[in-house]
Amino acid sequence: MKVGVVGDRETAIGFRLAGLTDVYEVKNDEEAVKAINELANNENIAFIIITERIAESIKDKIKNIDKVIVEIPDKHGKLDRIDPVKELIRKAIGVSMK
Repeated sequence: MKVGVVGDRETAIGFRLAGLTDVYEVKNDEEAVKAINELANNENIAFIIITERIAESIKDKIKNIDKVIVEIPDKHGKLDRIDPVKELIRKAIGVSMK
């Protein structure tokens, strides 16, 4: 099984240099959705790597994809997002988990 990648220019270049061939460099949400759908429909792809910023901008479009999707930081670094499980625990018992 193979790995597919959807990312910005720098991310795509990095994965191509690492030897991956199913790499999509995208510039906007429309291109990202098209790339994700192509990878999702490819039976040789086991899971998809996507940058966090791209995943965040198209999250409604990728939530029903039945492949494993792994989000990674891009060149700008990790997104500061709230973990829903940690937030649920904090609300339920009043303790913040690290």
